[in-house]
Amino acid sequence: MKIRTLLILANTISLVVILVFLTISYIQMFISTDIIILLSIITMGAGLLSFAVNLMITSPLLISVKQMSKEAERMARGDFDVKVTETGPQEIKELAANFNHMSTRIEGMFEELKESEKFKSELIANVSHDLRTPLSSIHSFVAALNDDIIEDRETRKRYYETILSETEKLSVLIEEVLEFSQLENRKLSWNPERTLIDKLLIETIQQFERVLQEKGMEVKVEYDENLPQVPLMPIQIKRVMTNLIQNALSFSPDHTSMDIRAVKKGEQMVFSVTDQGKGIPLQEQASIFERFYRVEKSRNKAGGGSGLGLSISREIIQLHGGEIGVESDGKSGSTFWFQLPLENIEEERK
Repeated sequence: MKIRTLLILANTISLVVILVFLTISYIQMFISTDIIILLSIITMGAGLLSFAVNLMITSPLLISVKQMSKEAERMARGDFDVKVTETGPQEIKELAANFNHMSTRIEGMFEELKESEKFKSELIANVSHDLRTPLSSIHSFVAALNDDIIEDRETRKRYYETILSETEKLSVLIEEVLEFSQLENRKLSWNPERTLIDKLLIETIQQFERVLQEKGMEVKVEYDENLPQVPLMPIQIKRVMTNLIQNALSFSPDHTSMDIRAVKKGEQMVFSVTDQGKGIPLQEQASIFERFYRVEKSRNKAGGGSGLGLSISREIIQLHGGEIGVESDGKSGSTFWFQLPLENIEEERK
């Protein structure tokens, strides 16, 4: 039964009961029939007026409830962009405001869910593509070695080195996917420790010693000796440094130089890597840190890794309360940088 019907029924019953009891009272008072009729008419008129006023007062309530019911039906059909008018009595206004807040939250959650599903599809597509190349390479080299068709020792050694290199690429890709998943799902807890940047910097550069020698590249390091220990998570920040240096190596011509700086700027530690590559087009710079985004669209080996490295770096820096960016004129050379606060942001997180 509808609310309006219940209200009409309740008012009707109430009016009838009042008329019956008043009529009995009038009769018991031994007054004339004319006066009883007059009083009954006055009582009925007052009752009808009360009934009309009651309907008029409850009408906004019924309209609001009907509107919320209609919008809730739209939500049930999957349309979460709904809003109801916040009018009527205070309680109805609060109910309407809560309904609107609920619809906004549900719409946001639904958008996050769609984005998550889109990400999963992109992840599967991109990772499948990136897995296919090294797996095919490993398969062909292993098949050749297994069939004993390679008798030359140097060739066999080169094949083994290639297999090892491709296996390392697979390992890096899997590690990136797992790490990005943790960052996306906010499963990576904030556990900083005060760390000397020079130690991280030396460990990171040492990883690229062989590659730097092969490319004939020179590394120039500028380090601020007055830089204090920085509150950070060493493994994650080392990962960011590695990503930025690896990115610079991938796009730098042989026999060029790379500048690495770690300096204090105000209340921030600023780390930067400058290469002498071909630069990043200005229109690409706003998207360079998006997941799976590549300036090189061909997805070949020379064009970089999985497209997750810079996105992972951004997530890590944001977790630390810092900023990350790139500067390039779009023609020659790029500078990737990030900055971290020198004071612990743990208190701000509470």
